[in-house]
Amino acid sequence: MPHVDVDTPTGPIELHYSIATPTNPSSTSGIVPHLPCILFLHSGYSGHEAFEAQFSDPQLRYSFNLIGVDMRGYGLTRGRITQEEYCPADSADDVYRFLKTLDLPPVHVFGLAMGCCVALELASAHPESVCSLTLCSPLPATELDDIAAGRLEVFNLWVQAFDHDGRGRGPPGGDHATLEDLTIGIQQLCFNNQRNSLTDALSKNSLITASRNRAGTPQAVKDTYHATVGWFLKRRPLPREALARIQCSVRLIHCEDDVAYPVQYTEDLEDRLRDAGIADVELLEVPGPHYGSVVNPQAINPILLEHALHASSSSSSSSSTGADNGTDTGTQNHHQAPPTDCRKMTTPFTTRLAEYGYNPNEDEDDFVECYL
Repeated sequence: MPHVDVDTPTGPIELHYSIATPTNPSSTSGIVPHLPCILFLHSGYSGHEAFEAQFSDPQLRYSFNLIGVDMRGYGLTRGRITQEEYCPADSADDVYRFLKTLDLPPVHVFGLAMGCCVALELASAHPESVCSLTLCSPLPATELDDIAAGRLEVFNLWVQAFDHDGRGRGPPGGDHATLEDLTIGIQQLCFNNQRNSLTDALSKNSLITASRNRAGTPQAVKDTYHATVGWFLKRRPLPREALARIQCSVRLIHCEDDVAYPVQYTEDLEDRLRDAGIADVELLEVPGPHYGSVVNPQAINPILLEHALHASSSSSSSSSTGADNGTDTGTQNHHQAPPTDCRKMTTPFTTRLAEYGYNPNEDEDDFVECYL
């Protein structure tokens, strides 16, 4: 999986990303030009491997180029967080520069939790770059006090677990008992103890990746704080005039077993979007924890597929009209249904997650039945 050098106002960064096409689980030669694109924006405590259940979905893979990127401070992306006030707008600017650097067309965006904030910022600042927004478990406009305290507790455990300054406060590989407590706290927030081989593998992979890249030096500690605590505490609601710049349809997905954020916060976002003049907004509720796209893709993937296909069809109709007038404005939609016997597909992450116990066939029958 490649990196791309991106110039930002605070210096160069190397964003780690993946592109999966119908025939290539990890393309290094770019997208299939005639297919539209879905960009996946992850949440905290994981990189874009959290979208294994979407990248392996044959319905999504045969219909779109699937693109994921590790945001600054996460996964295998390289680059310091130098902003003291690091916030969602900074993450969205990184993503926009990523899209421009790879010369990608306008994209459909699927955001998970933290990724929803980035998606909204991106669609507001650069509406011409976003075809649709599907937002799973969007966060409240400002962080809740008890969740903020939990994020700070997880960070403090991270500091305790490692020898960040060479003074012997923790073993170089991390104190296993402390890391276990930390992992339990994260799993409760993200999965509400609805565990399977994928959730366990993601937790192990994220912990090992962060141990290698987000620990061991004072600067690593500072970056980790900015990414996992400060970013959440500093986020603020987009004002009405900013939301009004969004030009695409929006689907909001609330996961009913979310222990952190009740549905009222998603309803509040729906109201604010409508008040800003966005007519095509719909809120859907599905079973599942905060990271429902990991635990219950059977419910969430069809919502994403239907929304992105509908938005692509609408864009294609507009493009056809524009082409008649000499102004082609979008990518054509060429949806191709996968073979009826097609099961989960290999992704850029499958092999790596399998090393940590992931079994791609664990729930395959349920996965396929959701489309039959």
